[in-house]
Amino acid sequence: MKNNLLIICFILSFKALAQLPHSGNPALNIMKKVLANKADNKITSILNSYQYYSYNKFIVSANSDSISGKIDSIFENKNGKKVFQRLDSTNYELQKYLKNHHLYITEKVSENLYKKGKNKKEIILGSKMAGFKTPLYEYLALDIERFSFYDKIYTVLGKRYINPLTNIGLRKYNFKIIDTVFNKGSEAYVIHYSQRKKKRRVGLEGLLYIDANSFSIQKGEVVLNGAIIVKIVQDYNYLPKYNLWFPNETTITIKKRKDTKDITILGGLIDLSDDDKSEIEYSVVQSVVNNIADFTYIISNTKNFDIKINEPVMITRAASTIEVSDDAANKGSRFWDTYRQESISEKALETYFFIDSISIAKDAERKFNIARKVVKGFYPTKYFDFELSQLVNFNSYEGIRMGLGLFTNHHFSNLFKLQGYTGYGFKDTKFKYHLAGDFRVNKSSNTWVGLGYTNDNNEAGKLEFLFDDTSFTLINPRNINISQFYNYKVYDFHVSADILPNVEAKLKLSNGTYKPLFNYQFFRDNVVYNTYNLTLSDFAVKWTPFSEYMNTPEGKIYVRKEFPKVTGQYRQGFHDVLNGDFSFSQFNIKVEQQFKFVNKSSIVFLLEGGLTFGSAPLSHLYNARPNYSYRNPWLKRFNFSGNNAFETMAFNEFISDRFFSLHGRYNLKPIELSQRFKPKISFITRYAFGTIDKPQHHIGLSFRKMNQGYFESGMVFNGLFKGFGLASFYRYGAYQNDRFSDNLAVKLTYVLNIDL
Repeated sequence: MKNNLLIICFILSFKALAQLPHSGNPALNIMKKVLANKADNKITSILNSYQYYSYNKFIVSANSDSISGKIDSIFENKNGKKVFQRLDSTNYELQKYLKNHHLYITEKVSENLYKKGKNKKEIILGSKMAGFKTPLYEYLALDIERFSFYDKIYTVLGKRYINPLTNIGLRKYNFKIIDTVFNKGSEAYVIHYSQRKKKRRVGLEGLLYIDANSFSIQKGEVVLNGAIIVKIVQDYNYLPKYNLWFPNETTITIKKRKDTKDITILGGLIDLSDDDKSEIEYSVVQSVVNNIADFTYIISNTKNFDIKINEPVMITRAASTIEVSDDAANKGSRFWDTYRQESISEKALETYFFIDSISIAKDAERKFNIARKVVKGFYPTKYFDFELSQLVNFNSYEGIRMGLGLFTNHHFSNLFKLQGYTGYGFKDTKFKYHLAGDFRVNKSSNTWVGLGYTNDNNEAGKLEFLFDDTSFTLINPRNINISQFYNYKVYDFHVSADILPNVEAKLKLSNGTYKPLFNYQFFRDNVVYNTYNLTLSDFAVKWTPFSEYMNTPEGKIYVRKEFPKVTGQYRQGFHDVLNGDFSFSQFNIKVEQQFKFVNKSSIVFLLEGGLTFGSAPLSHLYNARPNYSYRNPWLKRFNFSGNNAFETMAFNEFISDRFFSLHGRYNLKPIELSQRFKPKISFITRYAFGTIDKPQHHIGLSFRKMNQGYFESGMVFNGLFKGFGLASFYRYGAYQNDRFSDNLAVKLTYVLNIDL
């Protein structure tokens, strides 16, 4: 009987292979068929909707049997002799602990939704994290388990790899049939794939189980063998009613290769290193040394269940790819017993109990919350978060500016928020301040309305949008060089909302007094204005079609910031409304695009522009963001580079009421000269064009039109020493200066921005 079964299997395998085209590599021919049938097998292509629940368990652990449990003898070298010092039971205690505990554990239950024409949506119903009463949202946003073999690009631990199941992948990978098997009652080809040219970069390899009838994926495995060993296994179940294979279970295993350098993964949230290595005394001799990181492994297992196909699905706030229920962290044992796909082990329960008790004793959650807020630019207290960027600043008008800013947090209220700041300039000896209060009127659309008052200074001619840049930096280097400011004292009413998926809108109505703090007067209707009143209405829209964010009890958190980012803003000034002096209309736009490549290089484009019609003072026109001065001797011109600034354009050299600029940047992949020294080289070219009507109405400041086009190009070397780097730019074209030195700019760069 056994021999008969072997013969039958052999005949069926031979028959299956015989059905394939005979030319070329049979495995490659199969992969071409898989690619040709991809649209018929990818669930998001053939289904109108689906809904299922998932249970994820994430464990960090170590095999106790891999660790020597011996009580060690500690000796010290003295005069060439080993002298006994003490007994060390660390290894014994570690092995004993690992027999009954994991190093860490988290669990998550989610409802997963998909509707054609909208983003996938994950609603986290329950989250349980050892040591934390409130979930760590940065972990929930990692997306580690949302992996698909049908994705165009495989993303493994934040690094991008070409999918073998693409036209490019067919050329970049080797394929080989290693078996034909029966998997879940259906015949499948088992195909091994591996990257052809790896060079110094670690390549992917793995297995694909391909259904012999539909050429869909029944099961997939991918392995990354580097300093970190990663294995991803995704299993599919066949749904005969719909004739498709649906993802059933995903298991991701991660471990550090033994004796390799210390590493961090997942954005630094997990550190696979020997924490005690800095404390090693090299005069001390140990007979047994265990590096726990060498034996540590991570397993993330996700099981899908209660799958519903093509049934009505309601997805609200589709741009929020992940939504955390308000009570997700407060689920009881009945909830977890219902949704766990298997009984929780005694070892897992002991892990929760031990880590929770340690966290309480060490006040770990509060300390961790402080750390995660600090890197975002805030220092948290119970009800208020202090804004670190307000602590100290510097510019040529105020000199050193010191201040204090604070925001209420979600512990204060989920319906109200208050914010404010104050600052004092030691050079101009003036206080500035801002106060605002907001009320949430609709949670689903994230709609807030509020009132505010501001007395502060701002750069004249600055292109502004209601959507502020959220990158945190304590000091903006370009501010050091700015000298043309205006003071404004303004009341405002403002509204913000998510009006469509991936479309945010803001409205601001304001009225106040503006005073230039440099030699400038504005001439209009035979009147010269040194100070003027403006009544303004601003409406701005930001469209990020491919970005994704998470809604949490603490607010909106971006999960993935993708490009393009398009921001448009319309401003209207009203004459004789609330004593407004001028009437003008203004249209501003900003388009950001970035292309990332698998070799870690990237290309970035920034298009900015504005049109102004009517009587607008210079404070509300455009200076194109200059960052240069003609100081002598030339070495005095050596200063900090700005962000997307024209490094060879003098301050207020050009003023425009209509302008646009285009910035192009090519970032080479980091040059790995050593483990710590990885400089980054970028090539940059910038172009700007502008013009202005009635320049004679702007009195006291000398400037030019930019209607012949302005060019500059340069190179940037970042990461040379502790965040510092060098940049060099050259000015050319119609506005090139006669002297070579007046066209050359050499700048110091500093990168300490943390993107939120």
